[in-house]
Amino acid sequence: MVADSLLEFGIAELLNNYAPDCRLGKVWGASVTRQTGVRRPVFVEPQQSRMGAGSDLDYCGCVTNYRFEDFKPTIDESTGEPDERTKGYFASTSVGFHDARSTDAALKGRVERAIADGRNLTAVYADQEYDHGLDSSIPVATFAWFEKLVNVGGGRLVPGHLITWITVRPTHRRRGLLRSMMTTDLAEAKANGYPFAALTATEGGIYSRFGFGVATWSHSIEVDTSPGFKMVREPDRRVEMCLPSELRELAPEIYDRFMRTSPGAMQRQQTYIERATGALNTETGEEDRGVRAALHFDEQGEPDGYVSYKFAGWSKTPPTVDLIDFVAVTDAAYASLWSFLAAIDLSTRVTFGESAEYSPLPWLLTDSRRVKTVATEDNIWIRILDVKAALEARPWYVPGTLTIDIDDSLDLAGGRFTITSDGESAEVTPASESTPADLGLGIAELGSLYFGGADPVILARAGRIDEQTPGAAVLASAMFSLGRAPYSPNGF
Repeated sequence: MVADSLLEFGIAELLNNYAPDCRLGKVWGASVTRQTGVRRPVFVEPQQSRMGAGSDLDYCGCVTNYRFEDFKPTIDESTGEPDERTKGYFASTSVGFHDARSTDAALKGRVERAIADGRNLTAVYADQEYDHGLDSSIPVATFAWFEKLVNVGGGRLVPGHLITWITVRPTHRRRGLLRSMMTTDLAEAKANGYPFAALTATEGGIYSRFGFGVATWSHSIEVDTSPGFKMVREPDRRVEMCLPSELRELAPEIYDRFMRTSPGAMQRQQTYIERATGALNTETGEEDRGVRAALHFDEQGEPDGYVSYKFAGWSKTPPTVDLIDFVAVTDAAYASLWSFLAAIDLSTRVTFGESAEYSPLPWLLTDSRRVKTVATEDNIWIRILDVKAALEARPWYVPGTLTIDIDDSLDLAGGRFTITSDGESAEVTPASESTPADLGLGIAELGSLYFGGADPVILARAGRIDEQTPGAAVLASAMFSLGRAPYSPNGF
């Protein structure tokens, strides 16, 4: 998740990226150093900036020197509270995401969830401190990453490099901070063997320049459950309500089974468990005692689906139930849980903000117009870091041979490659320049194709893919398909 409204939009390249060997890097006239451990700023005169004299002045007219620090979120054992550096980091992200200032208890909960997720934090500090301004211990920019398993199709799980919590304070924009953090992180992720990176974005116009392409989408839906709601086939109705606390252990187990069925789905972070159980209201940071839950059981009596929800309040018209989480391993669980939701008394509408782009729900109903899509959002963005490793990791259900020429402005994963599929897996080999390419595309477009969510034929019509061999886009559409549309009910 990124606070894009606070991110920089500059297009100049860094003279040098900061790097683990602590080489001097220039961030548009402001100097930075980066190494494992202590960071020491190095002063750079204004005239050394690529943007011209004075271009590195901040809003107060002073030269800014930055230092970058990588660390883990930490609870101080002596106090039982987050340490000062962690507090400063979360104070900065709260500004970036327009969050209310956290209470001590809410902050500790956020830090504990970040620790549980294994998040790795980067903070950028400015040396200046002004009377009455924010303390210099609060970063002017933030970045984080963590690892989760991702279903790349057919239940094949691959470790993904997930990027989140990117913010840049408005007074420090246009200095290359975003570019420096992002390009260095991607290079390190590639060096560490990750085949791809992923993120979710609050604005859509930022990340394609770093090679990210939209790979999954979600719908926000409203479902009319007033009298007359009826399914084409009667569901099994093996549903029973439960205490939300029961989901603390059950939800991760059920979601893990679901994840293996859905291309693009990935392991969730701790926040989803806390929300589903009512332990966390993300608006307030406190417990949410209005949450209710229900489970679906298979023929052996084992839970294979769940829903958590909350009544929206009597002031909402029509009376509405808002879904917090909905996970179904099987089609039977999916249908029965929706039948349960439609049967809730004193409510005639159900809303869900993370429905699949291709949901079976309209086809379950005798009147499909009862399901209304009110918004479509891009969800997971994928950045391929190693073409061979990424493409060979996923299944290929249609045999064929395709040569693609990939342009990567960051020079991390470009080149010409031949994909040879036997209908189960594929061998991906570098191709010489003398080998004709069937398709030409950018690395961002390859990310969009990776889970089979984007159609190469549509991308070719939009000019995003160059079809150099007639019919190659149709062949690519068949080859890249994973048989089931990608769906990842997960934001991070």
